[in-house]
Amino acid sequence: MEHLLITALTVWIAFSLVVYAYVKRKINTSAFIGTLTLGVIILVTLGLEFGYAGVLALLVFFLFGNLVTRYKYERKAMLGVAEGNKGMRDINNVLGNGLSPVIFALLYAVSNHNTIFLLGFSGSVAAACADTFSTEIGQAEGNPRLITTFKKVPVGTNGGVSLPGFGAALLGSCLISLVCLAFNMGVKAQILFFVCFLSGFSGCLIDSLLGATVEDRNPIKLNKHHVNILATLFGGIFAILLGYSFGIRL
Repeated sequence: MEHLLITALTVWIAFSLVVYAYVKRKINTSAFIGTLTLGVIILVTLGLEFGYAGVLALLVFFLFGNLVTRYKYERKAMLGVAEGNKGMRDINNVLGNGLSPVIFALLYAVSNHNTIFLLGFSGSVAAACADTFSTEIGQAEGNPRLITTFKKVPVGTNGGVSLPGFGAALLGSCLISLVCLAFNMGVKAQILFFVCFLSGFSGCLIDSLLGATVEDRNPIKLNKHHVNILATLFGGIFAILLGYSFGIRL
């Protein structure tokens, strides 16, 4: 009964905020439908015990991701690196950041509820949040260098990193790691936090590496959304491997 009440409250708050974001044109129609669809999948696959925690993690990322997008938006627009349509997100943004968490949620469901995949879910969401924070704050504040050579590059260059961006990535990963403590799965809180936190930051680094080496380049020509999917998937896989290294057998 307790889980049912918490789930109902979380779903109601999440739905209300997504509708608000749509009405305020922070997301377009495709993103609105996509966000609701992913939320339903998360609820169904993670079940009554963990569904609310999964929705909560994605909700926190959704809210704070939109907030940091607005951070010094005018400066980013002047530099030509701001999200288009005044930061309005579309279905590509939703899938780029939400597809990997859904994959781990589905794996949790088909594996007879093996909660090791909850680590994967947590790590992938943390990676998405870390990368969003790093991009939106780093582009507004930093003097980037290419992650592969450390040479100075213009703001907005694929694979460009900066100290403010690294700090923002750590903050974003920390935020989701705290929220994911709601996954009460018999793992010590400090271990769960550390696994999620490190996985999120590592996923952000992979995003930058992929940006510097394969994004918008022949012959593959991955776009930023493809890179986001791969980086968040890495964050989740890394969380699972790191969990095993800590002796977590779930």
